[in-house]
Amino acid sequence: MKKTKQHESLNLKKRLYNKQEDFDNDPVGEEEHELVPHQSGIRRSIWIMSLVLIGISILGGFFTTSFTDEGTAEEVVANRISSATAAGEELFSVESNANIESRNFEVTDAGRDGGEARMLLWDFNAIDFDEVAVFVDGAPIKEKLILSDNAISISIPVPSLVTISGVKDNGGGISYAVKFPNNHNTYFNVVTVGGSNTYTVLPKP
Repeated sequence: MKKTKQHESLNLKKRLYNKQEDFDNDPVGEEEHELVPHQSGIRRSIWIMSLVLIGISILGGFFTTSFTDEGTAEEVVANRISSATAAGEELFSVESNANIESRNFEVTDAGRDGGEARMLLWDFNAIDFDEVAVFVDGAPIKEKLILSDNAISISIPVPSLVTISGVKDNGGGISYAVKFPNNHNTYFNVVTVGGSNTYTVLPKP
């Protein structure tokens, strides 16, 4: 009887010992230890991505231009030609002629001789949806173009003579900007209803 109890006691101890070994060798425990380097890798990746985004933002600041790089809105428009104004940029929130007069421009370095150039046209002066017409070498290209801060793109031959005529003034005069991306210049102008401005578009010398 005593031997039987001793035998059972030994078997119980063996079973408990084996369970402890199984617990010690449990792969779940190993996985828990492996989570630490994995989380560290994620943190490292987030840190690297943050540095990259900061670097892109800094570089973007160098390449993004605005009319404010050349002075106040009044000064930029008074100079009539800007190399820093972005297409569609609104310089005034309240209608202002900035004391400029209607003028004809000669646009140099607009594109390859015999090729085409892009001309962007918009209202830089308190959007009120004035209307103009666009002619190229006397032929109508846009007989009714509504001006807004959404720059309208028009392809024109190089060389050519572009005429912009006033069609409708919704108050405060018709003011507009023309940009030729090839030479990076924006030209500020005003026109009366029935009046017109010309742009002599010339190729690269």
